[in-house]
Amino acid sequence: MRSRLGATAVAVTACVCAAALLAPTGAQAAPHDPHREHHGKKPGARHTVRLSQGADGASDAPSLSADGRYAVFTSSASNLVPDDTNGAPDVFLRDLRTGHTQRVSTDAAGGQSGLGGTEGAISANGRYVVFVSASTDLIPGEVHDKQSVYWRDLRTGEVRYVGNDLGNYLTWALHASVSADGRYVAFAVSETVPRPGASVAVRDMRTGELTKHPFTLHRATRPLLSDDGSIMVYTNSSYWPYDNPASDVKVADPLTGTHRSLHTTPDGARGNGRASQAGISGNGRYASFTSTSTDLGPADTNGDGSNVFVRDLRTDALRIVEAPDPALSTADGALSRDGRHLLFRAFAGTSDPGTWYLRDLRNGRTRVAITDAAGTPVQADTGDRPLDARARTVAFSSTADNLAPGPRSPKADAYVRRLR
Repeated sequence: MRSRLGATAVAVTACVCAAALLAPTGAQAAPHDPHREHHGKKPGARHTVRLSQGADGASDAPSLSADGRYAVFTSSASNLVPDDTNGAPDVFLRDLRTGHTQRVSTDAAGGQSGLGGTEGAISANGRYVVFVSASTDLIPGEVHDKQSVYWRDLRTGEVRYVGNDLGNYLTWALHASVSADGRYVAFAVSETVPRPGASVAVRDMRTGELTKHPFTLHRATRPLLSDDGSIMVYTNSSYWPYDNPASDVKVADPLTGTHRSLHTTPDGARGNGRASQAGISGNGRYASFTSTSTDLGPADTNGDGSNVFVRDLRTDALRIVEAPDPALSTADGALSRDGRHLLFRAFAGTSDPGTWYLRDLRNGRTRVAITDAAGTPVQADTGDRPLDARARTVAFSSTADNLAPGPRSPKADAYVRRLR
């Protein structure tokens, strides 16, 4: 696979797994829909859909397929699908065209797993899902007794083990990302000790090859792949110095392990603040991150507050994303898959839930993205892929009232809002 990092990188040795896995089959098709429920809205109408309608447990923020048709989310509710009796969180898929919800953290036959699943992520084409589970009953004849990453083909139902053991006591899977065609899965694995270390790796689901990525600081987490699987970003962090722990955001070639920092000044030095929340557009051209640094190049008007930054990986140009009120901080940036739009949160301080905005990075147009039915901004959380390819739809979770018709859960609900 061709690397597009376009900068000097540090070589890292790739580790190959001995067991080869079968290749995914066919092209995109919709998951099976035994039930149909239409929302009664015109395709272009602005509206919000509650995915966890009347749920008896909390739901996390969903991630969307590129066309916005499918949303994957985790919920501890037991009444979203029939026969959910495991008493554990599960990963669910919602078809926003038909309204059908299915549980996907199951075995290939649809049998529920004893310990459920979390941290669901969906491929751009909507066919593949990855999730994390400590269940030992997902694949007949295989027992993985630690929290592991699993891959599911929604067309065939096939479930495969991706990984959890990277050596050096790194045996507890945290989260994962999958390429559009389902071939590559990036995942993070942690130790199970106080102040645990963590590292990232990429599995080629066609060949079984495993590429481990470097332990440059104590923790490497939240890997995210471009749609074609040729670019990966992740966050690096340390535990010391205690008053200002080191942190960084990396862009890497998933298969060779070569990497470089995104969090650099014009002369190539690491920024003078903390960095986190690495993101990548689906087309792999743009990367985003959050930083408190004041020396990255673009003028910074909010002092010690954080800002979202977007780096063009082709030209290396860096732009700052400030709030409509430049005195506010910005964070939680997420790029659309085409790289044109950015979802971000603007806030005054740690106790301020803030306002979520959508910015067109081409023309600068900015508008409030997440509101209640009356148009008032509300508290919300988002996942790794909250936007569809062209930012027509945003997915989020919230405890706010008056977001959508119908009964809400006693805790956070999962939502999808049509923006245009």
